Amino acid sequence: MAQIKQAKGKSKAVTEWLSEPRNRLSALLTCFLALLAIFLMLAKNIYEVQRWLISWEAKRYSLQAREQLEQALQNDPPMGISLASLFDKENLFFLPNSPSLLLVVFGGCGGCEEGVVKEWAETLGNWETWRKEQIMGALVLQRDTEKVKKMVVEKGWKVTVIGDESGRITRALNAFFVPRAYGFFDGKLVWIQKKPKMDIVSVLEGFLKSTKGEEVATQVLNSWSAEIRERVWGKMTGHAQGGDKK
Repeated sequence: MAQIKQAKGKSKAVTEWLSEPRNRLSALLTCFLALLAIFLMLAKNIYEVQRWLISWEAKRYSLQAREQLEQALQNDPPMGISLASLFDKENLFFLPNSPSLLLVVFGGCGGCEEGVVKEWAETLGNWETWRKEQIMGALVLQRDTEKVKKMVVEKGWKVTVIGDESGRITRALNAFFVPRAYGFFDGKLVWIQKKPKMDIVSVLEGFLKSTKGEEVATQVLNSWSAEIRERVWGKMTGHAQGGDKK
C-alpha cells in the first residue's frame, strides 16, 4: 500500500509539474531531442541517409572552399601593374621582349608537377603559331636559379624559365595555387587566371581574348590547332613511308 501511495504521489507531482506551460514545452523539447538522437544513431546504417549526409558535407565543403578562394583573390595584384614592379632587374632582363607575355607560376617542380611544367614548356616554346603572333611565355619555378638553368639546358626547353627560390615573385603575384597564369600586354598586367586546375587551352583562350579580342583569339587557336594536326600528320606519314621502304 505504501508503494502505491508513493507512486500516486509521484504521478501527481509530475502532473502538477507538467501543468505549467513552460515545463510542458521543456519536456516536449527533451523528448524531441532524445528521439532525434535515436533516429540519427539508427540512420547511420541507412544507405539513403548516408548518401544524403555525404552530399550535404560535399556541398558545405564546396561552399567553404569557394569562400576561401574569393577571399584569397582579393589579394591579387591590380590590373595595369607593371612587370618592373613585380620583378627585380636581373629577372626582368631575362624576360622575353614581346608585347604579349604569358607568365605561368609553379611550385618547386617536383613529383607530379614536373609533367605539367614540361607540358607548359613545350606548349609555349615549340610552336610557330605563338612566334608569328608575337606571343611569348615564361615559367616561374620556386627553385634555385642555377638549378633551374641547369634543368632547362638538360631538357632542351625553348622557353624562358626563372627561378624564384625566395618566393618573392610568387608572393607579389599572389600565386596561392599553382600553376597560375598571368597575362601581360605592353609590360602591364591585363589578365589573371581566377580558377585553379584550368587546362592549358582554357588558359591560352582567356589570355588571348584579353589581349586580342574574342574573334582574333579564335583565329589564333585555330591556327595552333592546324599546326598541331600538320605536325602529327607529318609524323604519321613519315612512319608510313618508313614502313613501306621495309
